[in-house]
Amino acid sequence: MNMAQEQRSSHHFLWLGLLLFVVFSIAFLLPILPNDFWWYLRLGGDILMNGEIPSVDTYTSTIYGTPQVYPMWLSAIFLFWIHEFGGLPLIGLIRGIMIGAFFVVLWLTCARQGLPGWLIFILSFLNILAGANNWAVRPQMFVYPLFGITLWVVDGVLHRLDQCKESYRFRLSRWEMALIPISALWANLHGSVIILFFLLVPMLFENRLWKKYLLIIGVCFLATLINPRGILLWSDTFSLLNSGGNEFSREWAPPTNSHWQMYIFFAWLLAMIPLVGLSRTRYHVPQWFWLLGFGWMALSGTRYVIWFLAILLVLSAKAFGQWKIIPFNPTEIRKDRFQLAMFFVLLILPLVFLPGIRQVWWDQAPPSLSADTPVEAVDWLKKHPEIPRPLFNNYVFGSYLEYAIPDLPVWIDTRFYPFPKEIWQDYLSISNAEPEWEQKLGSYGIASLILDPNAQTMLVEELNRKGGWCKEYQDLTAVIYIKCQP
Repeated sequence: MNMAQEQRSSHHFLWLGLLLFVVFSIAFLLPILPNDFWWYLRLGGDILMNGEIPSVDTYTSTIYGTPQVYPMWLSAIFLFWIHEFGGLPLIGLIRGIMIGAFFVVLWLTCARQGLPGWLIFILSFLNILAGANNWAVRPQMFVYPLFGITLWVVDGVLHRLDQCKESYRFRLSRWEMALIPISALWANLHGSVIILFFLLVPMLFENRLWKKYLLIIGVCFLATLINPRGILLWSDTFSLLNSGGNEFSREWAPPTNSHWQMYIFFAWLLAMIPLVGLSRTRYHVPQWFWLLGFGWMALSGTRYVIWFLAILLVLSAKAFGQWKIIPFNPTEIRKDRFQLAMFFVLLILPLVFLPGIRQVWWDQAPPSLSADTPVEAVDWLKKHPEIPRPLFNNYVFGSYLEYAIPDLPVWIDTRFYPFPKEIWQDYLSISNAEPEWEQKLGSYGIASLILDPNAQTMLVEELNRKGGWCKEYQDLTAVIYIKCQP
């Protein structure tokens, strides 16, 4: 390697360090949303305390006792342990590590195409900007690196086909063998394990690979059965996907061009057409399946955008790689002590942004918890156990209530899928103070309410105007009413 090539390789290494600095900084600074995080802590604690995964709902008053399944049980245990051991700072650190590992694997996948570090950084940075709204602390974050590794493995197989024209050997590589434990782990971490097979099944359409990947897919499928539900995991997954409650969730709805992150996503999607055409990229059949299949998923549900962004990143790198901007071999990286020191400085610096740490030195530091976490209101409820029940709650508050006051069943929470359509329709009707809202509250025997005054404005106004409901507590996040005594 000549001196110019060595300098480019070193710069490539430092560009990766800069990308991780950005990833960690954003991941550490993002507030923890209440939507899913807190009820997973409750679930993890319940599993460890009882020695079994709950089979019926015990968190709500509306569906109490109905059968429930929790394919993400292992993630719930991990989140509980992490929070018990290190609180919110460790939760923030683990989120950063999971997202960082995801982008390291994506970086390696792009570097395989011979792209310079600065170009991979730009493409990855666009991915971060468009997808960071999917970085919530939830079980899905544990499987992002597993998705990245799987994509790296199968894309690498296709890349070797490009480099080697003779027939491809049937022998499984060690990384292809690693897909088996990845399948088993994913099946216990999150219900999205089906996405693993969206990457693997298209490999059957590559003539030189179909026999080998038929075996891999079969063994990986068997590996997913190593879970508490066995084969029922798959029927659980399809039931969750088809749940009527999902239509009331914004993340299950198609993405819209409504904010700057989606501007980047749609612009990138449209830019793929001239990029592929001008570069004359020859994608393999599986890569076309990934582009079209994951693209269809992303356009049908916002929750799938982050998977498709990873596909866009890798396939964009392949297109740019056709232009041979700067030939580069990632195995030839040379790093001296100064570059290693700079790399680790870039990794360590973001630690000052962790929740609980940034508040020590930053007077105006962003809060560790998002503004819609009703911490003070729930503390007030703890001090007033005499508040009559049942309690009607804002659905976002449900997760934190379930964790903070385990003996107080909530009316609804952010799980969406367990609740029948009728429950969600009644929730919206009551929250919007539609006609007969009070009769609906009466039909459920509601004696108290905890509401978001910013999201349930009409109901709050009606409660204040109509009378019969006494305001007992209010702050900027939540307001609490009880039914007045005659």
